[in-house]
Amino acid sequence: MSAVRLEVTRGPQAGKVFEFPAHDTFIFGRSGECHCAIPDDPYISANHFLLEANPPDCELRDLGSKNGTRVNGELCGGRTKGEDHRQAAKRARPVRLKDGDLITAGQTEFKVSLPRPDPGPATKTLARPAASAPGEALPQVPGWRVEKEVAKGGMGTVYLAFREGDGERTALKVVRPEAARMNKHLIDLFLREMKVSLGLRHPNIVRFLDEGFSDGVFYFAMEFCESGSAAELMEKNGGRLELSLAGRIAAQALEGLGYAHSRSIVHRDLKPHNILLHGEGPALQAKLADFGIAKDFSLAGMSGMTASGSGGGTLYFMPKEQLRDFRKTRPVSDVFSLGACLYNMLTNEPVYDFESVADPCLAVLQDKVVPIGRRGVRLPEPVAAVIDKSVAPDMSRRFQTAAEFRQALQSVLP
Repeated sequence: MSAVRLEVTRGPQAGKVFEFPAHDTFIFGRSGECHCAIPDDPYISANHFLLEANPPDCELRDLGSKNGTRVNGELCGGRTKGEDHRQAAKRARPVRLKDGDLITAGQTEFKVSLPRPDPGPATKTLARPAASAPGEALPQVPGWRVEKEVAKGGMGTVYLAFREGDGERTALKVVRPEAARMNKHLIDLFLREMKVSLGLRHPNIVRFLDEGFSDGVFYFAMEFCESGSAAELMEKNGGRLELSLAGRIAAQALEGLGYAHSRSIVHRDLKPHNILLHGEGPALQAKLADFGIAKDFSLAGMSGMTASGSGGGTLYFMPKEQLRDFRKTRPVSDVFSLGACLYNMLTNEPVYDFESVADPCLAVLQDKVVPIGRRGVRLPEPVAAVIDKSVAPDMSRRFQTAAEFRQALQSVLP
């Protein structure tokens, strides 16, 4: 067995089996949108728990349910007497599941079966970390002279580096997969999938120069964008950007996004941190970074438990369908994420109302999108309408393509 297996051993759907051969999510609750829905059990919440399977591992997250979820009889989640959902959320923790564990929620019980890890032959070659200064270790990557660290994020660390052949300045991104997942098959699969993204050539997409795997890490050499990211620009400007600037950045990013979508490439992890900037003033140019890295890394199963967006604020920019249907990637989901980026650049607020729910995932699952007009930023009504349409929870009510969104946005910008 190479898949995570979830068998219903008691309850209305007893005998049903769910299998997860690759990184995926599973939501249990009363809601008809859940993967396993039990509408008539009064002890179950609409979205009760989320299970993330990433063979050979599996993790359970109670979604702020009133009655909680039990693992081998031990309660996780739920509320004590007199406790509100915010207090309960503070002590909620994901539970790493083991083979044979029993999950109980309401009248339903599941048995968890996990595959044995298959590490396979690891591929480790060439590079060895070398200390360049006391307390600081810089990677040594073949063909590149690494000078200093410039940024660190959920997907890895970015260094300023120079190509040894011609001295070209580059941004070198180093991504370390979970050690338990480093086998030759997955490494080759990831690099093969990445080849498609590496071929993207557009003025509004960060250009890849080289990629590879060395000494337990993946590396990606990319063109260096000296003006930082949209997130850094927001910070320099007190958290918010003026409409003229944010709109120009978003419109340019949508140009690059439309080009990638025309080549059947979806980003899946758009946020202000990976909208990079080149130049300044009227010459400022937005470029989308990390095309393929987050998507292919996650779907290959090498990223650990990431689907619920617990790291890096990803839930701020994630559409509901990406959480409910983890493995399916859609261009219209990127449209939502880019709209959420524009929303965030203008308001310094997330598109969701996270304060009203017990668990952040519930804000996404329950469509808690806040109209931008309620965020205290004065915008022309046509602009607000375009942004609100871009982040509509219902996919069918959104702009269906990046080009459609860009045209609508440009028609209302001052």
